[in-house]
Amino acid sequence: MRDRKTALVLGGGGFIGGHLVKRLKREGFWVRAVDLKYPEYAETQADDFVMGDLRDPALCRDVIDQKFTEIYQLAADMGGAGFVFTGENAADIMHNSALININVLEACLRRGQRVSRAPGQ
Repeated sequence: MRDRKTALVLGGGGFIGGHLVKRLKREGFWVRAVDLKYPEYAETQADDFVMGDLRDPALCRDVIDQKFTEIYQLAADMGGAGFVFTGENAADIMHNSALININVLEACLRRGQRVSRAPGQ
């Protein structure tokens, strides 16, 4: 896999993540996807799909076990419309999403993975 392009899609079981996995596969990437759940409406095209909670720093270290050509961090606490839009869970949603980002960043830094932001951010 050394010469092959590799991608990690965190949140790869969701709508956008699932479509991103498909596109990366069409572009010739070996793809690992990670999510709390398997894709609901279609079989994943990821070469490796890991089901797990990215709030767990050990899981982040396990899935970022190599340097990837590209990493896409789409994972977030979504909880469904009834959970998100009431306003009662805003602090939990922000905490969980920030924790995911911190764990992913820490695992990338430990692995020596180059971290950059998307253009325009």
